[in-house]
Amino acid sequence: MVARPRAVVFDLDGTLIDSTRAIVESFFHTFDTLGRPRPDREGIIRAIGHLLEDQFRQFWPDCDAALCARVYRDHYAKVARDGTFLLPGAREILDAFRGAGLRLGFATSKRRLYAEMILEHHGVLEHFTARIGPDDVTHAKPHPEAVIRAAAALGVPPDDVYVVGDTPFDVLAARAAGARCLCVTTGPASRDELEALAPEAVYGSLDEVAAHILARCAGP
Repeated sequence: MVARPRAVVFDLDGTLIDSTRAIVESFFHTFDTLGRPRPDREGIIRAIGHLLEDQFRQFWPDCDAALCARVYRDHYAKVARDGTFLLPGAREILDAFRGAGLRLGFATSKRRLYAEMILEHHGVLEHFTARIGPDDVTHAKPHPEAVIRAAAALGVPPDDVYVVGDTPFDVLAARAAGARCLCVTTGPASRDELEALAPEAVYGSLDEVAAHILARCAGP
């Protein structure tokens, strides 16, 4: 018998929030400031979820990635609140899970400072007991460290955790940690890409994710 889940760890970008506008604007600002041609907007969107410095190396292989990241973050801090939105169903799923007694956390490639700032702006930060960003781990997703640390902060073993994400990195990190994984198709990865990695399920909305997990909370 599969144990009832006790906790849920969310990815953020593409899963609970849409920060595309703020991210693209900050990339454009960085390349304009440093006198380089802007990368393609769709390319920026596809790279969301990777570490920021790695994204800059992807678009500009011989760049000073640390400098690019500083310019980016200075601008991003100014636009992140107004340029980021909760995805449909995000507030409702958090309320429903907390009402069901599930412990909640996030594990994101976005710096925790910015993640907390955005979630507080939208009035949902208090839902999250575990808050893991790239500054809290040695190895970013798809390494399992972020999921393992989040589970530890929530006081449960990884096999009592559902990871909810939108990229292959989330599936691989969950699997390596021994956690269960559900995916949503609200991020850059296609359904085919996600299903190829065989998470427990792939859904088109957070409402469907909520129904899946709540059914298992109520099951025998």
